[in-house]
Amino acid sequence: MGLFIAVLFFHFIIFIFIGLTIFMYFKLRSLVKNNQELPLWICKLGDILKGREANPYVNIADDCALREVHIFLLSMLLINGIVFIVLRQRGYYVFSAIYFCFKLEFLFTVILLMLGQLLKISIFILRVVKKISGGYLNYAPSHVIMTMVVIVSFMFTGTMFVTGFPVKPVEIQIAESRLTIGVTKASELLKEGFQFYNKKPDDKIINYKDNRLYYGELVELTRNGQSYGTVSLTPTWKASDKLKDCVITYYNISGTGRQLSAIKINNKNIFKLKYSDFKNNKIIDVFSLKPADYREQMGYYSFSLQMQTHSYVLWKRYTIEGKFHKNGDPYQYEVRAQHIVWEW
Repeated sequence: MGLFIAVLFFHFIIFIFIGLTIFMYFKLRSLVKNNQELPLWICKLGDILKGREANPYVNIADDCALREVHIFLLSMLLINGIVFIVLRQRGYYVFSAIYFCFKLEFLFTVILLMLGQLLKISIFILRVVKKISGGYLNYAPSHVIMTMVVIVSFMFTGTMFVTGFPVKPVEIQIAESRLTIGVTKASELLKEGFQFYNKKPDDKIINYKDNRLYYGELVELTRNGQSYGTVSLTPTWKASDKLKDCVITYYNISGTGRQLSAIKINNKNIFKLKYSDFKNNKIIDVFSLKPADYREQMGYYSFSLQMQTHSYVLWKRYTIEGKFHKNGDPYQYEVRAQHIVWEW
């Protein structure tokens, strides 16, 4: 839990930097529009961000300073747009392409800053060669804003590599009822007429947090005397809770279950699935999924799809598994969600 809070706090810091950057941009626009002088605090901030190097920046807020910021921001949008289009042309899903761009934001900003400096040097050399008076000014306010963008992009890229990118939860249809792994509470299934074998709604469920695959207690899910598989009942924010308040974090059904034909994973009837479907196709195609980040493991008779492959400190990780006998008959299907709050 402490790690989860630390990650949330770090994201809070990122939002503060984003907010400060946006404020700085609109402050610069206001100064230019009203023809006002640069406030002392912006000059001080510029001195802090430049470090110990000599100060080559001028404390002026004019159209040129604002134009420099606009060019930088538009270039950021342009390079992201180009990379996104190229990735889409290569077959990336929309969210996969977005996630890929997010992981490169810091690299994009560094490249643009280097190109900007090369352009300034080229202009300076050209003026010297042609003996043109004047020169290109380095504006302190635009330097502050662009440096803030670099800091934000660095922090943002870091979080992408550590916490990953959120994916859509896996939904299971049991007859006419819907179960979203990691979201749906036991009380919702109770309202749909389901029961938990040998359990009552107010029974105490304990999460011993000694297993990273199954949280809480494994209980058979039944309705009208028929078994609909096994679920894991998990207290959300504490070690124990009433059954009705627990979240369903895991679902399992045998390949020979009588109610297999009533089960769908992401609108795909698993009763109709065959061994060849998993062997000859990507699992994301089998279940018509388009996650931003995923990993597939394909064995001889065991197939696994893991979505959100980074640490699940912030975003949940979802896994779909299909296992078969050597003759190709289904052995079992599993769907699980993992999150740090259920482990600590």
